[in-house]
Amino acid sequence: MTLDGAKFFACAVALASLAACGGGGGGGGGFLPSGGGNGAGTSIQVTGTGAKGAALVGATVAMTCANGATLAGTTNGNGAYTTNQAALTYPCIGTAKSGAISYRSVLFSGSVVNFTPLTDTMTEVVLAASISGNGSFSMEQFISKIAADAAFANNVTSATAAASYRTAALDVVKAQLVASGKSDADAEAILSAARSQNFDSTTFTIGSELDKVLDNTASVMQEADGSVKAGVLVAAKAKGDALPVPGSGATGGTGATGG
Repeated sequence: MTLDGAKFFACAVALASLAACGGGGGGGGGFLPSGGGNGAGTSIQVTGTGAKGAALVGATVAMTCANGATLAGTTNGNGAYTTNQAALTYPCIGTAKSGAISYRSVLFSGSVVNFTPLTDTMTEVVLAASISGNGSFSMEQFISKIAADAAFANNVTSATAAASYRTAALDVVKAQLVASGKSDADAEAILSAARSQNFDSTTFTIGSELDKVLDNTASVMQEADGSVKAGVLVAAKAKGDALPVPGSGATGGTGATGG
């Protein structure tokens, strides 16, 4: 991918043990940790839900964190998963893959991260916002950047930045609902639970209010196989391009510690 504008120097090579790519414009491949993290994070297990409305059953969850730590798990019949325990530093980024479906997500803090069409849209925003101009980081480039640049990792995971990514993603979905014929009020009602909760990091179950958001936005968000529509990802990238680029600093550190 050609990256125009002010380019960030990404100097960590990637983790070969993890295929943490996929989903829309996120890129692909595996990574091998080199430099960057000091492994000083608190050792935790990460949990969450993979769903498109219906649960993602048997989906493979794989994430890489700012210090090179990797998280892996498999969703059960309810879409829930629990990873291995790892000493991590934030952020972590990765995918939940089930057949043709691959949803991306970012763990900014805490120990819960979901994988849904909403989180995939948010991740597209994050990758586009991570570099100036109209370019967009691949997942490999994002992992290299957070491993090499502590200031960048910390700024990406700030409460202000995370809130802006969530809002941008939901604004994309709202625009799709309105374009489909919903009134502004109806669109906001559909998104209410996702607006009031952090849809990426709030534990939810199938049939809950957050799950109903996925059901009620599926027609404008998802292709027949459950993958996120290309037009949604294009709109998400445009939202990310318009957001401030997280500040960078000296290379060689890690992001905020987990726990």
